[in-house]
Amino acid sequence: MAVATNSVAVTGPMANHCTAITPWQVNATSAAAADCELIVAAPGTGYVLVVTRLVIYIGAAITVTIGSGKSGVAVEAVVIGPLGGAAGTYPLDCRARPIVLTTNKSLSFDASGAGAVCIYAEGFTKLA
Repeated sequence: MAVATNSVAVTGPMANHCTAITPWQVNATSAAAADCELIVAAPGTGYVLVVTRLVIYIGAAITVTIGSGKSGVAVEAVVIGPLGGAAGTYPLDCRARPIVLTTNKSLSFDASGAGAVCIYAEGFTKLA
């Protein structure tokens, strides 16, 4: 089953001393995730996604892998995972140092089997 995403309202672009950055927050849910699903689309040539927080709910006895990019039914590069547990597992990942994904790659997740998965992701997009 395909993942449904909805973006959470965030105030406009921010700026730091190096480059303008665009924050994002996304809720991604799937009642029966079984393959690789997109959380945040690739940002475009010359940009990277930077992940600062993940809250993951796993609703079945499956594993979930967070990754950079999507290749068929798997993530291209594993960032976190596989995370697993019994139904009702809540892995939380808050970072003091953000995860910088590969240039122009999406944030995605892969589930090892059918089961409910909900992921809240927070971060920003910036020039590579």
